[in-house]
Amino acid sequence: MKKRLLPIPLILLIPILLLIVVSAAGIYRFSLSDDEILAKFPSSQQSNDAVIEQIFGLSTPNPWTIEVPESHAFSFIDQYDEQTQLATGNYDAGSERGTVSIWSKWMLSVSETDYVSVMSVSNQGSGVFYYLARFHYDQGLKRMVVKESYLLGDRIQVASLNKSGQEIEVRFNKHVQGQSMIDTPSDEQLLRFSVSKAGIVNPIE
Repeated sequence: MKKRLLPIPLILLIPILLLIVVSAAGIYRFSLSDDEILAKFPSSQQSNDAVIEQIFGLSTPNPWTIEVPESHAFSFIDQYDEQTQLATGNYDAGSERGTVSIWSKWMLSVSETDYVSVMSVSNQGSGVFYYLARFHYDQGLKRMVVKESYLLGDRIQVASLNKSGQEIEVRFNKHVQGQSMIDTPSDEQLLRFSVSKAGIVNPIE
């Protein structure tokens, strides 16, 4: 009398089927070119930050990040007005909220990855504080951040920002003592800053 062959248990069939599927997928993958794979499975790439691309011509998905001076708050520069050449972003430090503004018309390149411009910070009060700020682009992290900022004054009027050799000059008008802050500032000021080969900015005493 012939012995009946016992059916292969289902639990043994599962790894065999998986092996067949993986092998078939591998054969199919290597039969396709890279272009064909990209066409079948397009990558979901992040869009580049529009503000950084417009002002610096750099391609990065990361926003322009500003640590607000004299505060623990951060602002993302996410708006740019081509007519006024002003890039802006809001910040919220709990009890204090405001806006950071950066003038692209004053933007100077001081190294391959460093830039200097005028930046202002306004809050819920009446003050609008202006700074000379250095922005650094980290090529590894693909991120633009502020590295240094030097206070120029409250509600000043910037006249010019120029670079000559390894020096930067910023000319502006500030209010004289006793002058109302709503009046146009008339006291002319000139501040100089040195620029190292690495792009680091320091005030010249």
